[in-house]
Amino acid sequence: MPRVKRGVTKRRRHKKILKLAKG
Repeated sequence: MPRVKRGVTKRRRHKKILKLAKG
């Protein structure tokens, strides 16, 4: 999911999504 990873790196606000994106 490159879309979610990009949004997380720029906002770094959703820690839950970051964990899901990293797996």
